[in-house]
Amino acid sequence: MRTAFSFLTVLPVGRLRVGRDDSLGRAWFPLVGLVLGILGAAAGWGVRLVSVPALGALVTVGVLVLLTGALHLDGLADSADGLFGGADRDRRLAIMRDPRVGVFGAAALILVLLGDVLALTALRPLEAALAVVSAAALARFAMLCSVVALPYVRSSGLGVAAARGRAVRDVAVGVPFAALPLIWDWRHGMLAVGLVLVSTLAVALFARRRIGGATGDIYGAVVEVGQLAAVTAFTVRL
Repeated sequence: MRTAFSFLTVLPVGRLRVGRDDSLGRAWFPLVGLVLGILGAAAGWGVRLVSVPALGALVTVGVLVLLTGALHLDGLADSADGLFGGADRDRRLAIMRDPRVGVFGAAALILVLLGDVLALTALRPLEAALAVVSAAALARFAMLCSVVALPYVRSSGLGVAAARGRAVRDVAVGVPFAALPLIWDWRHGMLAVGLVLVSTLAVALFARRRIGGATGDIYGAVVEVGQLAAVTAFTVRL
């Protein structure tokens, strides 16, 4: 659990140490999302009490970015540049390693962040808080499933460590944390699950077609796209 928090956040839980049989605590990814969602929702709620909904939504998104060290956003940008910009597999992987952000990456960042803020702004305070907590947990569960299901295409990197472990056990551990926030609004929760599933499959299948599997950047893209999909689900009138 400590490794998962160290890997996915900037919270002071100690230095990340990857052992030979360490899977980066991937079973606890949804719990990390749950904690991040609660912290982001609390910050946004506090701002909404004294200001406008849009500013509260912006603070919520900003807190999530800061607490994760923009890890997933970096992956989203690199994935967009590589998957859409490269002429062949090797070139796409090379682009994804390039720290510079291209036009596809910039567009992806703008669209996802703007989508998150607009969706949260449209919700009432309690709805926005529940949406954030649910989205953050579900998105990290989607990341866990992607790590388990997709082959890792690089020969080195933290993604190699994340791919280790017992798939069934790790997914089973993550399910309760991903499902917990959905208890309070099961209708929107089930819609969120469906949209996250669709978005994850879309990213995974596209990555499989373009580079043959996943990289750490693809995992980040799964989180950001899934998070937006889940938040959007709570804006639908049921």
